[in-house]
Amino acid sequence: MNTEIIADWKREYADQYGKTNLLLHHRLRETGLFTKAALAELIERYPTEHYSLNTMGDDPANPVWREGVIEDVPGATVIDAIENGRMWLNLRRVMDVDERYAKLLGKMFAEFEERVPGLSTYKQTMGILISSPKSQVFYHIDIPGQSLWQLEGRKKVYVYPNTEPYLDQKAFEIVVMGETEEEVPYHPSFEAGADVRVLEPGQMMHWPLNCPHRVVNEDCLNISVTTEHYTTQIAKSYAVNYANGVLRNRFGVKHLSQSTSSASFYPKAALTMAWRKLNLQKARRFIPTVDFTLDPASPTRMADIPAMQKQA
Repeated sequence: MNTEIIADWKREYADQYGKTNLLLHHRLRETGLFTKAALAELIERYPTEHYSLNTMGDDPANPVWREGVIEDVPGATVIDAIENGRMWLNLRRVMDVDERYAKLLGKMFAEFEERVPGLSTYKQTMGILISSPKSQVFYHIDIPGQSLWQLEGRKKVYVYPNTEPYLDQKAFEIVVMGETEEEVPYHPSFEAGADVRVLEPGQMMHWPLNCPHRVVNEDCLNISVTTEHYTTQIAKSYAVNYANGVLRNRFGVKHLSQSTSSASFYPKAALTMAWRKLNLQKARRFIPTVDFTLDPASPTRMADIPAMQKQA
């Protein structure tokens, strides 16, 4: 792809990037990598450890999120089942599976780094989301920097401030430590603080680090891309919040600062490094349970199976 991926960059966006919710236009559809045919072929050779198939409930205040598996189903049939069911397929780390997506990912971040002074990213990842009409992802946070790129369909994205009460510090630390997935406490009163955007094909959205958000599809199949990245500052934030979680939950320390510039940063960074290197968190890490399989013959396109832990 010789043309620029970001279609409508303006100078003022450089100051806004990472500080406010930024809505841009993109040209990812012109690559041909996100058509139903291309994705069907990709699904058929996708490693089990790199995808998640989920179904969900209807109430954001009472989230239900189950994980499933795809077994010997053609890729086109998988997409059809998603379009006629209530599921969310996440093809994670697609850049590790297909070199074409790796090259595209590099180009995407190169464009941002060219436009945003001082921006230097690493650990860049890409995932592809294929999701059912009216399905949703409940209130949650992501640890790295994240953007959402829309390819097909329409979805509402609700983004909330990354401060109390929208983001509970104790719950955030539990997510950072991997003891739960990405869910943090939600209350309907949070809607007063939500920035609600409707993403259409050819649009993307980037929001400040660790802003809680949720997503609701409109009544149509959705195909989207997520990108994640780290910077030095994001890594520092991770280290501080991980260490705070250790100090709070293992040693009972209270009133913990999230500062990455105070004198407490370096001891906390050392604690995080040691805790991870010694694998002291392993016994507490969350492991998903798989309890359904995709079944094109079922009215719901799902069939229950005996619950089992997901294999890494």
